[in-house]
Amino acid sequence: MAEMSIDDVAARAGVHRSTVSRAFSRPEAVNPTTRQRILEVAESLGYQVSPLAQALRRKTSNLVPLIVPDITNPFYGELAKTMATAAAEKGYQLVLCVTGGEVAQTNAYLTALQGMYAPFGIVAPSTSVDLDELRSVALGSRVVVVDRVDKAQVPTVTVDSAEGIALAVDHLRGLGHRRIAYVSGISGTYTSRDRLAAYEGLAAKLEIPAMILDAGAGSEAGERAAELFVNTAYEERPTAVIAANDMVAFALISSLGARGVSIPDEVSVMGFDGLELGSRSNPRLTTVRQPIADMGAIAIDLAEQLLNDGEAQHVVLAPDLLIRASTAEVPR
Repeated sequence: MAEMSIDDVAARAGVHRSTVSRAFSRPEAVNPTTRQRILEVAESLGYQVSPLAQALRRKTSNLVPLIVPDITNPFYGELAKTMATAAAEKGYQLVLCVTGGEVAQTNAYLTALQGMYAPFGIVAPSTSVDLDELRSVALGSRVVVVDRVDKAQVPTVTVDSAEGIALAVDHLRGLGHRRIAYVSGISGTYTSRDRLAAYEGLAAKLEIPAMILDAGAGSEAGERAAELFVNTAYEERPTAVIAANDMVAFALISSLGARGVSIPDEVSVMGFDGLELGSRSNPRLTTVRQPIADMGAIAIDLAEQLLNDGEAQHVVLAPDLLIRASTAEVPR
């Protein structure tokens, strides 16, 4: 069956094509009886208005890009899911854009969506945000950055990493741990620097040794940290490890298990994210939870505020602790 056009609807309804157009775009400008007949004809023919065609004609749209580095990391999947719901509640349609971590691809998406008259964009980068690069694209001045700050002059929403690390350290100390190691996440990002600095600061304040098992990038950090744990250069092994994010914690637990190290019987492991996957891992992951659902809704609100009054606000959310099975008292 051939795709129906606006001319087919106009011919069947006995009106001009401009009347059909107004029936969808400016219903108040069309006689109610006429509009109802047009809608009935359109439905019977299976005709649907193209959102892109409407955007080009009106020079405005409800398409909002969410730009993420990858979709294999469950953090971005959960963020996209919750943000799509938040966007729909405000009348927007979320467009998921995957960059592979390439800044040039971010700009390409912003340029493309600018051409579709997107009102704003949401960027959740894997590395530090280059604001000059963003502003080289018109839509780049109307973005909200999620989970990164870097002294941004655009709206941002992130979690208080220092408070999250403090929650993790307090939990482990409450279980009797004093040799608490740390494994970093993606090097060079605001969150990795912030969390590492928070860990080192707390270690100094509490007069416990700062034991950095790995400060590299990617999921390989968990593998490298497990190797360092087993062949530690420290006089005594750590009894607990904090990972900068849940994915690194999963990799660490898997790698330690492959080396015959039992979690949490021999060493406790904590993450930082609060991913749903942590509730189904073995053992179930104790972690610092980011309010991912709140991040999505707040990002939309910040973008609308930026459009309304030009104000770039920065929201820092409080994390909380999810105590599960991957942490326990110090082995005796």
